[in-house]
Amino acid sequence: MASTFLGLSIASSGLNAAQIGLATTTNNMSNIDTTGYSRQLVNQTSVGPAAVYSSSLVGNGVDVTSVDRVRSDSLDQKYWQENSASNEWDAKSTYLSQLETVFGSSTDDTTSTINTALNTFNTDLESLSTDPTSTSVRATVLEQANTLCSTINDTASELTQLRSDVNNDVKTTVAQINSYTTQIATLNKQIVVANASGASSNELKDQQGVLVDKLSALVGVNVTKNDDGVLKITVGNSVLVDGSDSKQLECYTVTDTTSAEYGMYGIRDEATGQDVTTGDSGSLNGYLEIRDGATSDSKGIPYYTNQLNEFAQTFAKAFNEGITVGTTTYSGNADGYGLDNTTDVRFFSYDNKSSADLIASASTIDAAYQNITAANITVSKDIQNDSNKIAASSTANATSNSTNLADLISISTSADIFGNATATGFFSAIISTVGTDSASATTQYNRKSTITSYINTSRSSVSAVSSNEETVNLTKYQAAYAASASATSTWSKIYDETIDMVVSS
Repeated sequence: MASTFLGLSIASSGLNAAQIGLATTTNNMSNIDTTGYSRQLVNQTSVGPAAVYSSSLVGNGVDVTSVDRVRSDSLDQKYWQENSASNEWDAKSTYLSQLETVFGSSTDDTTSTINTALNTFNTDLESLSTDPTSTSVRATVLEQANTLCSTINDTASELTQLRSDVNNDVKTTVAQINSYTTQIATLNKQIVVANASGASSNELKDQQGVLVDKLSALVGVNVTKNDDGVLKITVGNSVLVDGSDSKQLECYTVTDTTSAEYGMYGIRDEATGQDVTTGDSGSLNGYLEIRDGATSDSKGIPYYTNQLNEFAQTFAKAFNEGITVGTTTYSGNADGYGLDNTTDVRFFSYDNKSSADLIASASTIDAAYQNITAANITVSKDIQNDSNKIAASSTANATSNSTNLADLISISTSADIFGNATATGFFSAIISTVGTDSASATTQYNRKSTITSYINTSRSSVSAVSSNEETVNLTKYQAAYAASASATSTWSKIYDETIDMVVSS
């Protein structure tokens, strides 16, 4: 048998459902511009008769079972994956563009300072070949040789500074990762508490999602979620977040002099001191590849520094010692004679060392030239002190002879001293490689960025608040509330009249 006050009870449940609907709709509309907010929907179900064997033919109204976020987990996972890839290429593209600036353009010598200095040096050598006895021209050749060396030194210094800048970005990024994982772990704990108390955790989960979005820009994340909405986040070989626990990463300076990362920041677990891997995407991975890449498959700053070192070593050795290219042998400065009849003098050295100190710096000549780098190449102390030791002549006591100088000019201009490239050709190839890598990184970034934006738009189409839709919902729940209120009023009158009849009988 149905309850005497069934009608009023049903009307009250309708009022409650409509009221929750109005509140949810209002909350959605209030957060229409809130970053990461997911629109919420009211889930309600009809309530059947109070008992299975009840003789009532009418249900007991409506029950609001939950207010849920509208979210697509699969789109979130795709977004995080593409966001990591996009930001990795963004980091690479940014620094490769700066590398382009350091090296200049291969098609415009005015922006390639090393090729400009080398070409001017060659021009001065040509001038000297017309008058090997000219003291002023010898001084000009010396001055331009110093300019060439300092230009190479400056380029090496800029590469070192750029690597230091990337290294600082690594430390900053690790600090950001620690901040985000700590906040996510805190939210995991709050979500558990909210769920246990029966309170809504929707807003906490939205905040959680925003933080994972930010974290995915820094590192490639693997995110799993349990039924309560608590996240477990793995990066590389490390679990960074597991429930209310988060792992703190720590940057430390690598002191192993045999390590390619010597002087740079390593990344380890702060608690255990064990090195951690940081996945294969995200801006942190991009920074590490640019900072440490030294192979043709991973061209970072060390790779281009090595190329510049090879340029300095090969050019200095060929100019000093001479070189055989194919069937042609070109004499070096050490093979010729200066105006003062000195011979066996090296033109280029390192750290302003003398010719003798250069050769004495290692057990073999080849090993001695390994001491020359782009950062330390200089004109030898002998030539610095006396430009008459520039060996233009191929024989002694022949001041007007410029045969040896002709070989030096060939070494500096036309001879393929780098196997299949001249000095300017080799350096232009470095510039071209940087340009190609930079353009490729930019293309990859644009492609991944477009995909990321598309997925984010798809994600928003599911979870974002639509003002039109919420306006419709507002009208719908307002009408439902009014109808239930009217029903409540009707049943109240019925009960009043019934009570009056009972009292008066």
